[in-house]
Amino acid sequence: MDREPNLITSSASQQVIVEGIRFKIDICKLEGEDGWSIEVVTEDGTSIVWDDLFDDDQAAFQDALTTIQQEGPKAFVRGDSNIIPFKR
Repeated sequence: MDREPNLITSSASQQVIVEGIRFKIDICKLEGEDGWSIEVVTEDGTSIVWDDLFDDDQAAFQDALTTIQQEGPKAFVRGDSNIIPFKR
């Protein structure tokens, strides 16, 4: 039986505050695999995971931060009155 691969978390993972809203940006990949994935978790526990994988963990972090800044942090926060469709 094959063992499950380990999850590798990048040192680029960190918490950021944008316009007063705290985000945890997690950058990770499976051991032995190519491509880093992004998960952004808001302070209320909302989790957003990117479909795309990135060759570089720093590029993944920068994409997450840029997206939060461009879309506006409220686009990531749960709630009926603040749902904003992504511009992409």
